Amino acid sequence: MATGTKEVTIDLSPILRVYKDGTVERLFGSPYVPPSPEDPTTGVSSKDITISPNVSARLYLPKLTVTNQKLPILVYFHGGAFCLESAFSFLDHRYLNAIVSEAKALAVSVEYRLAPEHPLPAAYEDCWAALQWVASHSDHDNDNIEKEPWLINHGDFGKVCIGGDSAGGNIVHNIAMRAGVERLHGDVKIHGAFLSHPYFWGSEPLGSEQRNDDEKTMPYRVWMFVYPSAPGGIDNPMINPFGHGAPSLSGLGCARLLVCVAEKDELRARVHRDVSPNIFMATGTKEVTIDLSPILRVYKDGTVERLFGSPYVPPSPEDPTTGVSSKDITISPNVSARLYLPKLTVTNQKLPILVYFHGGAFCLESAFSFLDHRYLNAIVSEAKALAVSVEYRLAPEHPLPAAYEDCWAALQWVASHSAHDNDSIEKEPWLINHGDFGKVCIGGASAGGNIVHNIAMRAGVRRLHGDVKIHGAFLSHPYFWGSEPLGSEQRNDDEKTRSYRVWMFVYPSAPGGIDNPMINPFGHGAPSLSGLGCARLLVCVAEKDELRARGVCYYDAVKTSGWGGEVEFFEVQGEGHAFHIFNIDTENAKNMIKRLASFISH
Repeated sequence: MATGTKEVTIDLSPILRVYKDGTVERLFGSPYVPPSPEDPTTGVSSKDITISPNVSARLYLPKLTVTNQKLPILVYFHGGAFCLESAFSFLDHRYLNAIVSEAKALAVSVEYRLAPEHPLPAAYEDCWAALQWVASHSDHDNDNIEKEPWLINHGDFGKVCIGGDSAGGNIVHNIAMRAGVERLHGDVKIHGAFLSHPYFWGSEPLGSEQRNDDEKTMPYRVWMFVYPSAPGGIDNPMINPFGHGAPSLSGLGCARLLVCVAEKDELRARVHRDVSPNIFMATGTKEVTIDLSPILRVYKDGTVERLFGSPYVPPSPEDPTTGVSSKDITISPNVSARLYLPKLTVTNQKLPILVYFHGGAFCLESAFSFLDHRYLNAIVSEAKALAVSVEYRLAPEHPLPAAYEDCWAALQWVASHSAHDNDSIEKEPWLINHGDFGKVCIGGASAGGNIVHNIAMRAGVRRLHGDVKIHGAFLSHPYFWGSEPLGSEQRNDDEKTRSYRVWMFVYPSAPGGIDNPMINPFGHGAPSLSGLGCARLLVCVAEKDELRARGVCYYDAVKTSGWGGEVEFFEVQGEGHAFHIFNIDTENAKNMIKRLASFISH
């Protein structure tokens, strides 16, 4: 058993937590990426600059067709609830590359200070300072500052636009209001402003908003967290531009305004109002047939929009943090994998083998994603093991049981490298030279934990190549469910739970539906867990995970099944689902990775 020792004072999950010692743990956000002399997809160039001690920015320049070509200027403010994300993050970098390439514009993406370290109005001041810095590059103005060549050579100061998403859209509104009463350097004017899904709120519900207790809504709690001293609280004009005493929107200091909303955004009602005849509304037109937000949506035309997941990252000859090497291989037309090898201390050193199955509700994520790549680097380094992270097919394009078949095929491929077995296949050198086939483990988190169970059950009745045996199996926060509540689960209508809806989406033809033994190993007619085909088993749960009761029940059921192996249990207090993958740098995550590594290596 493991317990966290740090006391949480503010919990804004899934955004962030603040601990009693002042530590801020950000639970969401995309990784930092460096600027690029030329983006391989768009050809856009980027670089980072410092504007002031508090403010920096990433500049973007599209491919030019004419020397000293003049381009519209976009000053962009990123989203993230005023307390997350960065101008230097992967998501914003990818987005700015795309918009700059499409618009043929020069962009300045502003890195402003975040709450709670720097509560509002710090971000507003930083963004105004950045806009003033841009304006100072206009002809003959403020010649005593060091000028930025891209702005001097390519900026069209008659076409300065500002834009932002979510909290960034809120900033756009407040900057435009300020520009209506304060002069910009060189008398530069804001030619246009766009607000994408802007973050506004207020004490009185608008439109389709339904609230029993406003103080429990996330938009309310976030605002009071990032601007605790705001006069008027949630009705401060900076968050509620329609509230009593808010200045007239006729004072917006821009010539053109574009407001973008999304049908299923809880903030939609806040911006779908008549504000000015110069506002243009943009709305989505594609019909949604299946909505599993915040996981994915399927549209009538068959398009699948995955709403969550980390970006693809390439393998590395040597990870700079851990020294682990990685490479990608193809196992079959349907299955590929990323292999990981720790730093070796001895030539041809033999290592435990981990065959890993990633999570993601059977429809998200990848063995090649940032989160799983970072996690595997950490666990391989700690365990001193060779890992094969399996890239299996995802639903809905490939409904279950495709993922189970792919993962079994991958495990069989690994086993085929054991001595004297299946010499007809081309062997992978890392497995031949460094794999200890007496210590083959399988492991996975969430949906990957579910796969581990089903692979272990199959291994109990089917032979692996070379008579390889599964030495150990770990299930981290495994995705199990069923029609009957267990333990602390409370359900009024099971069909409305996300766990139920996801299963029926990824395996619509499952015999028995939500009580199919692959998702409910305790259900009526499920095979006995005494048939698990592994020698050792580790079940990991997290206190605040909605799947916890299923993991505990699984552990108890294995113990009482008559299974002849060794089963272990590991619980972390105060944490939620897959925390050790999302928040890998926390003490609880580090402790869990050490526990998993110890299990793999023994």
